[in-house]
Amino acid sequence: MLLMKYFIGLDIHSKSSTFAVVDQEGQCVLRKEVPTTEKSLESVINQINGERHLVFEECHLSQWVYIALREKVDKLVVCNPVYLAKKQGAKTDFRDALHLAQELRTNHVSPVYHDNSHWIQLRTLVSGYLDITGEIIRFKNRLKAVFRSEAIATDENNFYKSCREKASQLSNDSSKFVANNLFSQIEYLESEKEKYKDRFHHNQKTYKPIRNLMTIPGISLIRANIIVAIVCTPERFKNKHQFWGYCMLVRHIQESGGRIYGNKRVHGRRELRDVFIGAAESAMRSDSTLRDHYDALRAKGESHKDAKVALARKVASLTLSLLKNNETYHDDWEDKLRTRTELRKKLIKQ
Repeated sequence: MLLMKYFIGLDIHSKSSTFAVVDQEGQCVLRKEVPTTEKSLESVINQINGERHLVFEECHLSQWVYIALREKVDKLVVCNPVYLAKKQGAKTDFRDALHLAQELRTNHVSPVYHDNSHWIQLRTLVSGYLDITGEIIRFKNRLKAVFRSEAIATDENNFYKSCREKASQLSNDSSKFVANNLFSQIEYLESEKEKYKDRFHHNQKTYKPIRNLMTIPGISLIRANIIVAIVCTPERFKNKHQFWGYCMLVRHIQESGGRIYGNKRVHGRRELRDVFIGAAESAMRSDSTLRDHYDALRAKGESHKDAKVALARKVASLTLSLLKNNETYHDDWEDKLRTRTELRKKLIKQ
C-alpha cells in the first residue's frame, strides 16, 4: 500500500513557528502555529500520517532544527531563500510556510548543505572567527572615517599602530574621544581574535585535512581551517567546475535571443572566494609552480586581475583534489596525478 505524500512548509522564528501541510494535489490539509521548542515541533510532525517531506529556509536556527527533526521525516530540505520564487500578496507566517510547501511539492527549492558530523563544531568556531574579523573591519572603517572627516591621511602602513598618537591631530575633544574609544575596541577585538588562532592550532593537530591543505603554497593555518569547515564533505562536489561556482570564482554569461546581456557571478560562499583570492596573492609571492602558472598567464597577455582569479581557481582545484584523496601537495603533484589517471584508464580498459 502506497503512503500518501505530504509536503510540510515550516516558517521558523525564535519564539514561534508556523506549519503549512499540503497533499500531493496541493491542497492545504493542516496549518498550525506552535512555540519554537523541539517538543512542539515534533508534536506537529507526528500528527501527519504518511510520507513526510519537510522544508524550511536557511537561518540561524537551521542546524538546530535539522538535528531535531531529521529523524522524524522521510525527507528534510533546508532551502536557500535566494532561489525561492517571489510570491504575490501580503506577507504572513502562514503564507510563507504554505509557499515553501508548494515549492517543495513542485521541486522548486535549492537545498543548503547540512549534516550532524564533528565538522559542525569546526563550522561554529570558524563562523565565530569570521564574525569577529568582520567586526574589526567595521570598527577600523569607522576609525578611519573620523580622521578622513578632517582630511588627515589614513593610508600609511602603520596607521593603526600609531593611531593614538595621531588622535592628537584631531581638532576637538569629541573627535579625540571617539577615535581613542574605537581604537580601544579594536585592540580588545584583536586580543579576542588571537584566542581563535589558538583553537585553530589545536585543529591543525586534530584534523588531517587541515594539515594536508597547508602544504599548498598560499594556504595558511586560518585559510585551511575556513576551507575545511565550509566544505566538510568534498564528495558532494562532482567536479572542480561545480566547486568553482560554490566558491564564486566563475561568472555565467547572461544570454537571451542571441544577445549577451553581461555576466553574473554564481551565488555561493563569499568566504571561500576571499580565501582563494588571498591564497592566490600569497602564492604569487612564492617560489613554486603556482607562481610559474601565474607568470605563464601574464606572458599570454592576461591581465593581472584575470591571471590572479585563474590562479585562485587552480588553488581551489588542488584543494578539492587533496580533500577528496586525503593527500598532501608537492610541486610535481600534477604530474603524479596525471600519471595516476592514465594508469587508472589502462586498468579500466583491461
